[in-house]
Amino acid sequence: MLRDIIQDIISRLRAQDVTDVYSAFDAKAVERKGRSFFTVVGISAFESSAPIYSPYTVYAPFKAEVEINVTAPENYSMVQLYSYYDENISEVVGDMSGLTCRLTKMSIKFDSNIRRLVLTVKLAASGITKIERSSP
Repeated sequence: MLRDIIQDIISRLRAQDVTDVYSAFDAKAVERKGRSFFTVVGISAFESSAPIYSPYTVYAPFKAEVEINVTAPENYSMVQLYSYYDENISEVVGDMSGLTCRLTKMSIKFDSNIRRLVLTVKLAASGITKIERSSP
């Protein structure tokens, strides 16, 4: 289920022409992710509630903390990084059908290992996964 949520967010971002979007499960080295902006989508917390059963479907409510890390190119300012997020990513995140999302935290830091600024956005997301039941 975690990979499905991440993949859904990645697909939505790519559909809005956000390039270089990766899953947190992707082991690709930073050097191979591009010299421009790149985005990594992951889930830092997940909670599933008791399933709800109907004759043909199982509904599984869940809550997740989605983490989106946007890495700027070298020598970019915080203003440029925030502008990139605001223009390219925030609208996509705010309009994810099937999920209820709200921004819980936004921070920016300099990653000395790669010498780039990284914007970390955490979103509280909740939704319901629908699973078809098999016939006996």
